[in-house]
Amino acid sequence: MTLKINKADERTHLLSNNPSQSAVNIIQDIKNEVDEVDDNGSSSISMVNPLRESMETIERATELEFTYWIMKKRQWSRIQRGTFTNEKRGFSILWFLFFMIVYGVYLFLQIYHFQRISGYILEFILMGFISFSLGLLVPRFAIIVRIVFLEVYSTLYLFFIFNLYYEKQYYIPLISLGSGVLVFTIICFFVYPYIMRCIFSITGAITLNVDKDQWVRGESNRFTIKQKNLFQKPSTCIYEGPLLDGRPHGIGTWMDTSYQGELLTGFWEDGIPLGPFESMENDTRSLLVNLRIIYGTNGGGKSWLDRIPLNIGVASIECCVSGNFFKGYPKVSMIKGPDLCKCQNRCTCIQSLLDKKYYRHIDDDKTITSIVVSLDKKMDALAISGFKPLHPKNKTVSIEIGRQENVQKLIVDDNWISSQSNEGILFIHGYDHDLKDALKRFAQFLALGHFPNYIKPFVFNWPSSTSPLLYWCAHSVASDNDNHRDLQKFIESLGQSGIRNLHIMCHSMGTRFFLRSFSKIKKAFAKRKPIVYNNNNNNNNNNNNNNNNEIFNNSNNNNNDISSSSNSGFVQQPEQDKSLKYINKINLTNLIFLNPDYEINTFKNDYGELRNYCPRITVYADHRDEAIKMAFRITQKRNLGNNIFGIVDDDGGMLDVDIIDTGDLDSNMSERHHSFFNINRLMVDDLHDLIVTGKRAMDRTSRLKSVGDVFRFSILPSTVVVV
Repeated sequence: MTLKINKADERTHLLSNNPSQSAVNIIQDIKNEVDEVDDNGSSSISMVNPLRESMETIERATELEFTYWIMKKRQWSRIQRGTFTNEKRGFSILWFLFFMIVYGVYLFLQIYHFQRISGYILEFILMGFISFSLGLLVPRFAIIVRIVFLEVYSTLYLFFIFNLYYEKQYYIPLISLGSGVLVFTIICFFVYPYIMRCIFSITGAITLNVDKDQWVRGESNRFTIKQKNLFQKPSTCIYEGPLLDGRPHGIGTWMDTSYQGELLTGFWEDGIPLGPFESMENDTRSLLVNLRIIYGTNGGGKSWLDRIPLNIGVASIECCVSGNFFKGYPKVSMIKGPDLCKCQNRCTCIQSLLDKKYYRHIDDDKTITSIVVSLDKKMDALAISGFKPLHPKNKTVSIEIGRQENVQKLIVDDNWISSQSNEGILFIHGYDHDLKDALKRFAQFLALGHFPNYIKPFVFNWPSSTSPLLYWCAHSVASDNDNHRDLQKFIESLGQSGIRNLHIMCHSMGTRFFLRSFSKIKKAFAKRKPIVYNNNNNNNNNNNNNNNNEIFNNSNNNNNDISSSSNSGFVQQPEQDKSLKYINKINLTNLIFLNPDYEINTFKNDYGELRNYCPRITVYADHRDEAIKMAFRITQKRNLGNNIFGIVDDDGGMLDVDIIDTGDLDSNMSERHHSFFNINRLMVDDLHDLIVTGKRAMDRTSRLKSVGDVFRFSILPSTVVVV
């Protein structure tokens, strides 16, 4: 394809610092510019090639054609996939009426025009059943499936209307015609981008405009691609950002004014938006987020039950966060790996990934514009997310507005040290998941929560099977020592990479896998050391057997840790220990169990050891959880995931565990009520609050209410629409 290269006026940067200039306004301005050009005729700008040898050649600029078609394929893919809607079970009255009207026309032709009644009753019933079924089912499918259904439906009508029962000589031509049309449709559907590319190449419908006479390799430049359309107004695509060998590379912005085009800002590599990035669709205003996750996996083999050596890598996952939710999302692509870990003693695989910038966060290049400051009641001090105090019990903080490269940002005084790069969150999935399933589920949670960039995300994938019939096999694998050693190696690698504070989030049988492995992996964590102090102000009146005069602190704490317990007086203070065995120890900041598949009695036995390492333990349980009920039928043991009451220990006291009853939540969940933590808005917000601010359940009063010994969400049923 030949691109016409014109010189256009230099533009201002797309990422304007003016908050009043929204993305929608920018796209509208571009549309207005295109309309003005159409009204005034073709541009009088002449073709130029002013670039010298020290600059990129103008032929290199045509490499933007590669990116143009990549973005068009993304656009067409979203249109073709279809979306989930709020219509109940995907029912559409328009589709249903369409099939009923067509069926009525068919009956009219058969009965009144061809006078076919006797002997055709079964045919009428069959076509009526097919029409009724398609009217109900077709809206659930993507466009390509709908077209195929319509073609088969039309072929059946032709067969019956022309009464080809006994005309066998027409069977082969009719089948050939139907099959040919079907194959042609599928081919055209999947090669549509290539067809459009050929049309544009022949007609010369695309022109490229350069914003200035000279553009420098690696620096931000602006390029405009204008596309003429046969039946629509011309559309404009703009890229602003650095190039490498003529293709977008680095932090850049792409805008497309056509229907369901994108305003995409983020990281590009060799002309492809690899992420992380944020994207908003034109017209539909749907938002998509791409983020990266570091993962470790030893799952694979037959039915994903066999253990393989530990592999580590980085994945890029694109998720829908607002507006339309496209079918087939989240989408996973591997940035690096999975690569076999060959480390013998100390694993440095994760450190290598971080050093080589395989992991990135969308906010890495953004300045600080918001800081969360909260009260640590037990320490009687301030706690700031993303910062640690230079001195214990720091009660003051000074925040002022500063400037960096002419951009405003917030600056914290010297008594607070940034804790960026030393905090992480590890997700361990449950039963019936492979690596991509785990990455999709966790990425959707992170995308909706929009966690700060100082918290790095990690996933550990274990061989939990991919068949719902292999529960007992996965149950056994969760207790396997070899798998536990791989998890231990992965967590120790986190310590080697500089992670000092870790939140661990386990779902379903992932809780069993983690707790069964704790006797091994606890070696990677810093143990909380008990100290005694005089606490005469502790007047908590709930029953527990913890000594209120006992405090624990971590032997290697590099982060301010907000109040650990409302009952036991747990706090975390740094202990000066310079021995080598403590250098890479990790503080286990949070243990979060989501719909855990684990026996209550066994958890009671594990509790004491867990509390020696972790100050906050939270359980999200649901009495409606069908998966946990099935586990109870199999094991005949009371399960933690269905327990919505306080847990009493052998001495009659309450375990210091926050139990959150999710039984009142009814949005974005299936009838199983088992796997909604990553898509239910209240769940995501509550977990975000727990992880980022460190607040216990009793302090998260905006959405949780204490009911006895547990906490419930303060929410009205979704059926209440007016009060």
